[in-house]
Amino acid sequence: MAQSTAGSAPGSRDDVRRGLLAGLTPLIRLVVLFAIALALPTVARLALGAQGFATQQEVEVIALAAMLLVAAIVYAASLVGVFRRMRSWRESGHTTQATAALWTLAATALIVALPVVLAALWPQHPAP
Repeated sequence: MAQSTAGSAPGSRDDVRRGLLAGLTPLIRLVVLFAIALALPTVARLALGAQGFATQQEVEVIALAAMLLVAAIVYAASLVGVFRRMRSWRESGHTTQATAALWTLAATALIVALPVVLAALWPQHPAP
């Protein structure tokens, strides 16, 4: 008698879980790096407590901008990695994992783009 396990069946929960985790990886990395980017100016302010306001402000802006640039680069590299993994899954026949990762990446793109869309559409100065 042949035994089938849940992990080897096509479309199993493990396949979906792996796809979801792969699709969420870029967002998780972006959130962690964004949190570090927000904390870094505070650390810089504490480290430069004896300096003047202008020096503190300059260092904080540079630290924030540099960390946001690093976050964008890591996010892009993570996306490339997930797309490569999805291609290898499709080529090896694991379409459930690839599909779950693709749908998760679509949701991730909406989450990342939502603040920009809201800022563009939200009225900056309400009409009197």
